[in-house]
Amino acid sequence: MLHAIWVRHHLRPGEFWELPRGEQLFLLASMELELEAEQQARKEAERHGWK
Repeated sequence: MLHAIWVRHHLRPGEFWELPRGEQLFLLASMELELEAEQQARKEAERHGWK
């Protein structure tokens, strides 16, 4: 998950761990929602034969 935050949002793991715990949890939850939405969109595209 930290790799995805780094690659997509340019927040390095060291910077992540310096954040308050509440912000860490918010970022992790937001990233999880983002990844789930992307996965759902990919499934929908495959179902319709899109790329």
